[in-house]
Amino acid sequence: MAKELQGRIRRFLQSPVGRILLILLAVLVVFATYVYVQVIVAIPALLLFGLALPIWVGLKRPRFLALAGLVIVLTVAPISTLVITQEIQTPVGLASSATGLANTTGNPLMQDAGVHPYTGTASTNFTWTVKITPQNNSPGYWPPVWLNLYISTCPGATGNNSPFCTQPYPFMTFNQTLPNQTAPYTETFHYKIGTNGIWDWQMGIYSKNKVTGKLFFQLLAGDPSYNGIEGPAVGGFWVIYSELILTVYFQDFLFLGAPFYFVLLVYMLFKNREKRRKETQDRAPTPIAQGDSTASAPPSSKASPLPSSQGPPGSADSPAPPAGAPELNCPKCNAVVYAGEKSCWKCGAPLSGSPPK
Repeated sequence: MAKELQGRIRRFLQSPVGRILLILLAVLVVFATYVYVQVIVAIPALLLFGLALPIWVGLKRPRFLALAGLVIVLTVAPISTLVITQEIQTPVGLASSATGLANTTGNPLMQDAGVHPYTGTASTNFTWTVKITPQNNSPGYWPPVWLNLYISTCPGATGNNSPFCTQPYPFMTFNQTLPNQTAPYTETFHYKIGTNGIWDWQMGIYSKNKVTGKLFFQLLAGDPSYNGIEGPAVGGFWVIYSELILTVYFQDFLFLGAPFYFVLLVYMLFKNREKRRKETQDRAPTPIAQGDSTASAPPSSKASPLPSSQGPPGSADSPAPPAGAPELNCPKCNAVVYAGEKSCWKCGAPLSGSPPK
């Protein structure tokens, strides 16, 4: 019963409608793993649902598999970009500086840093705020003396030479001298970026050691990859989407398409090798069977092997065959010979087979 059900499923999936559903299933699985899990998980998902499953169904033609993989990759990219764009336009939480540093008491020196509004246009005047709590400084340090704001399209950049981005990239620095006070206060920056795009920012604060006079510098705790803070997103949904789509396509073809077509190439090589082996077996000469019933005529005592200069049986250069002698094949070169001959007329190989007496 189970085998019959599997057969029905395979036959359905081999139909035009079944093929479309199979590709749609692969698109949904790869999209979900690519966006909501990790790219590294989307790779085996594509190989399983875009390659292994169609082969199991019986859709083994390399042309179909290659086309299905292309459709999946081309479809996943724009759908994924919709979700990624929406995530980028979703405000992130407020940021604070790290705790447990040498110049702190175990509490963050900078707290509740953020940008408002989080999305806007090229004419929007954005505001960055941060709460500074000097009492969280270690007793060995004076209150903070300097605050910097870094705005860039390179995540986490605090200069023009970040190793995470191709140079040059847009980068702006703003700074403020801080008041010499121990009570908490809020610092504010205002800036109109004026250019559409996906921006990131970071803040850095300096405190001076009371003994050595050296400045201690610390940043806000940003994302774990680049230590940057997302925002603002300037230009609206479709502007951000258009900026992301080519990058997502590049990543899809690099991380999804390349492994898929590499495995497909290996599969094609094995299939071609198997096909050539089968064709070789089909072309192999049929050996002369001992006691072949078709070779019923007794060999003539006067028969002698054909010299190499003689032509094939039936040609002008070959002797007339014995009456009723069946045609056979040489086991070495597959030339046509007659029962009762001792050696092949073409290659000279001995003919071990002889008709039954």
